Amino acid sequence: MDNSNKEKLHRNNDKVVSLFALSSLGCRQLPLSTLKGLPPMEHCALHKGEFITLSERTDRCVTARGKVFSDDDPDSIIAGYDYNYEMVGSEDGEIELTSETKNILPAPRSRKNIGVGEVVTIESNVGVKWHIDNKLVSIIKRKAKELCIKAGDKGGICTITASYKRKGKTITKNVKFSIAEPKSLRYSLGDYQDYNFPNKKGSMLYHPKDTYLGIVGLKIQLLPTSVNFSEVLVREVNCASVNTGYFKDIIKGVICHIGPPTNNQCSGFGEASKFNVKNNKVNIANTFDTVGGGEDSPVANIGDGGAMKLTIPLEWSLVNSDNWKSMGNVKQDLVLSANGNITVSKGNFSRTFYRGNDYPDPTFVNHKKGNLKQKSN
Repeated sequence: MDNSNKEKLHRNNDKVVSLFALSSLGCRQLPLSTLKGLPPMEHCALHKGEFITLSERTDRCVTARGKVFSDDDPDSIIAGYDYNYEMVGSEDGEIELTSETKNILPAPRSRKNIGVGEVVTIESNVGVKWHIDNKLVSIIKRKAKELCIKAGDKGGICTITASYKRKGKTITKNVKFSIAEPKSLRYSLGDYQDYNFPNKKGSMLYHPKDTYLGIVGLKIQLLPTSVNFSEVLVREVNCASVNTGYFKDIIKGVICHIGPPTNNQCSGFGEASKFNVKNNKVNIANTFDTVGGGEDSPVANIGDGGAMKLTIPLEWSLVNSDNWKSMGNVKQDLVLSANGNITVSKGNFSRTFYRGNDYPDPTFVNHKKGNLKQKSN
């Protein structure tokens, strides 16, 4: 059947016709009274959720992510809501607004959830006057039928209203955007091929056999991945490790996470990372993180082992901005067990090296030697 002349349906003023509660075990329908009269974005914000556009008909609010079973994706949705909208055809004189993000990913480009720094173009089917309800976005371009905006460095909900007069009546239409700030970092084992090392393949692991030394190269992803953070920088704040056992005995004075101490104080910042799309995944850092250390002498007397532990403050800003904001902390630990096994962990990532393991290639370590937390005799 020829549908070429079929009118395209659109949301009826974001009117919700069905609401579902999401859980790790499935979903169940809820009464619309659960919304308490709030529009979906505000309902999601009330529950401190992550607002996501799935399609023209459906938005989602993710209030919790994580694993239920050991083999689950740590990004699995374990709680939230789905909002399904009433779809209608256009009425005579009605304003139709469509929007498209500059960034191709994440899909769809019509999403109403955007990251700080993202650019969106809104188009109208008729010439209109544009009004923005707050200062969360700046205007890049304004025309009668087009408005291009850029999100600033503050999260929240922004409403853009289009209006024009027709037959003595003011016709209005609005579109809302939920702006997300960076939330946290996710770490995974890096591969040489991800960072264009010549003639190198495989995982970034370094552990000479029978030593007490373990180092990993980590790939970094900025969360949430439901928006694009290509205009964001993230850096680590220098801090001192808390040493116990073997490491407390052999290391004297303050050991800083980044570089040597000044007047027994850890100051300064790590190199800022930028985030891009890589292998169709959004918000991947342009460089890897080198994490680990230990004792490289196979004859060292490690006693009952020990640990070097860090709680590293994280900060973010938009590119070309000096306004750095806190993004909480990430825990980074190096634990040497009495049996000689060594565990390297950072955030959600953990890797244990056993004494018999043999990963002798230090190429990635030498590439970023300045980041080592290593004691050698």
